[in-house]
Amino acid sequence: MKPNRSHPHSSRGLALIAVLWMVAAMGLIVTGVVKAVRTETSSSGQQRQALQAQSQADALILLALQSLYFQPNPVTQPSQSANFEFAGQRHAVQVSTLNGLIDINNAPPELLAQLYAVAGGLTNDAALALAQSTVKTREIPNAKAVQAKFDAPEDLLRVPGMTYDLYAMIRALVTADLKDGSGRVNPLAAPVSVLQVLTGGDAAKAAALYANRNTPLTGMDTTAFNPSHIENNLSTSLRLQVELPINAQGLSLTRAWDVFGMEDPRTGLPWRILGKSHTLTKTPAEN
Repeated sequence: MKPNRSHPHSSRGLALIAVLWMVAAMGLIVTGVVKAVRTETSSSGQQRQALQAQSQADALILLALQSLYFQPNPVTQPSQSANFEFAGQRHAVQVSTLNGLIDINNAPPELLAQLYAVAGGLTNDAALALAQSTVKTREIPNAKAVQAKFDAPEDLLRVPGMTYDLYAMIRALVTADLKDGSGRVNPLAAPVSVLQVLTGGDAAKAAALYANRNTPLTGMDTTAFNPSHIENNLSTSLRLQVELPINAQGLSLTRAWDVFGMEDPRTGLPWRILGKSHTLTKTPAEN
């Protein structure tokens, strides 16, 4: 998958300068937040630390985007990672094609039902009914008589029968941002949670497939998946993700940007930001 490089060299130069300015701005934000953290109480300080981590993560993702689009290193694999340094620290940024997630705008009802049953814990009958309801909702025409579809995963909450608890369980496994989606999943770009859905809930099988998929000699055995649910194509829609520790108590932040590899006429940058998200997780303390 090679990003569009048809824009003039001058535009690329201006875009590169814009990226460098954005990274520098992130540095100022991080520095300011660090000073603020030192003057706050522990409770408020934790929030400040999370903001600091988010700003640092954004800077790292911008550096990854700069490397991706301004150097001769296009994404040639469904999932890959590279280390980048910012504020004196090096962290890995994971780059994956978005078709490693389940596309709620194009996935067939059978795949959606499998998602709801495996990740959401619904019975097979309830999962199938909700999947059919999802398809009907995304096919409702808008004012222009065109299928409105979903603009974001949060739009699943418009589906009759969808609850917030169920949505929270499947949120990290789905996307509405694929610009070239087929409705199938590339298992070589899928997180282990999506692989578990594709295997029908076999957690051990999913973990083994995830561990071996980048092994040169063995690779991934795709016979465990329904052939109609998977593909090997590389998408031009990407997810860049980085995980940063926040404090010594095991709290960490995972920051993700979804981007589309086409020039944004508003900024002149060779990518369009489709969405940003972050999650906070805490590692359980060892006994």
